[in-house]
Amino acid sequence: MAHLSILKHTTDSLDSIKADAISIGIFKDGSMSSRGKAVDNMLNGQISSAYKRGDIKGKHSETTIFYAENGPVIVIGLGKADNFETECIRKIGGTLAKKAISKKYAHVACENFGGKASVPFGRALAEGLVLGSYQFNDYMTKKKDELFELKKVTVSGGSRDGLDKGSIIGNGVCFARNLGNHPGNVTTPTRLANEAKKIGRRGKMNVTVFDREKFTEMGMGALAGVAAGTDEPPKF
Repeated sequence: MAHLSILKHTTDSLDSIKADAISIGIFKDGSMSSRGKAVDNMLNGQISSAYKRGDIKGKHSETTIFYAENGPVIVIGLGKADNFETECIRKIGGTLAKKAISKKYAHVACENFGGKASVPFGRALAEGLVLGSYQFNDYMTKKKDELFELKKVTVSGGSRDGLDKGSIIGNGVCFARNLGNHPGNVTTPTRLANEAKKIGRRGKMNVTVFDREKFTEMGMGALAGVAAGTDEPPKF
């Protein structure tokens, strides 16, 4: 399994962050946040000029790469400004993560797209970045050095608290995806029970695992019956 492991918040300007690429957004009407405008100025107006020519249209999740002296700039379309909700920014995060992986950018610095600074928008961006970077590669035949991962994203502006919450949610979803993506002879009931115990210990929660005998006594015969045809003992 591979997914984004480092998500950092900063108030530094994008051009001051050392990364493999930076990313900003542009709405369908051509408007940009203050951070986006600063990057456009750094590029001597290339982004706004491309919009005026119709080369970029600001459509949601449209991606265009410009090149500054200090590296690539990924410009992502944000769609209509009056329709920009949390689900939009979640998808933007996923789009950026996938683009970074395809271009082999291990560290990307991006703005808080649309200039949204609330906790829900920060959480949605983090969820999109983490989930968009998820790759289940445990059984791939490619050598490890041929597989590429997005390792770090630095977000300039927005809500630090929102990013932290979104990262936790995204990592939890990736963990569940990983368990589900393994075959049944790997993600066995015993393994699931052990993983639940680990989570319980980390979260200081009590976890009780019932075996076949116990949950049969509890009247859960249907569950015992489903697992009757396997040598792997059922757990609940």
